[in-house]
Amino acid sequence: MIVLEPDENEILEEKSVMIQNGARVEDGKLHVTNKRIIYEKIGERRLRRAEASKIFLEIPMYDILNVSSAVPKMSLLTKKKLAVEFRKDGDMQTVEFEIKKPEGIVDIIKNWATTSKRDHEDRLKQEDQERFRRELEMAKAKSNKSNVNVISFGRNGNQPSSSNKDTDIVRDNKANLPRPAETVEVCPECGSYIPEGSKFCPECGYKVKKS
Repeated sequence: MIVLEPDENEILEEKSVMIQNGARVEDGKLHVTNKRIIYEKIGERRLRRAEASKIFLEIPMYDILNVSSAVPKMSLLTKKKLAVEFRKDGDMQTVEFEIKKPEGIVDIIKNWATTSKRDHEDRLKQEDQERFRRELEMAKAKSNKSNVNVISFGRNGNQPSSSNKDTDIVRDNKANLPRPAETVEVCPECGSYIPEGSKFCPECGYKVKKS
């Protein structure tokens, strides 16, 4: 028995035969939801042991490339089939399911696949943006930490005494400034030094406002 997600709706559950690469898998159930196409191999109870049902094939809707139905003119002689083309591990694959009325769900699956692709692409874009934002924040935090260390300690790595603290701070900053010092700007966002003529901070990307 498959487990559906809270926002997942099933429109088809039917005993079916799955055909892929010339091989037939029988004694299974085809499940079609708004998120997935699932072929479940039905479990068996034998004399000494029992086999539980298991998911034999699961296709996310956003991986579906095309769906079609094959309805023979002499339906009594040939089974009706639902053909699904999908992408898996970078390759295109095709699988067929023998069911009673495949033509009734082809358009539904196509619509769901289109919607699922769009939602999946939007989700990936949001994840990329969130990852970029976290990396930028980490870079800023690292840059700020480096600047704090420069201000807090003297040139020899020892904490300055109260009598010469201000002198050491000025000396340290001057030692790290490129020459000439008058041409160097400090980024108001992350505190990093901005080389002369730069339009953006090399650490955080802050746009330099020219006076």
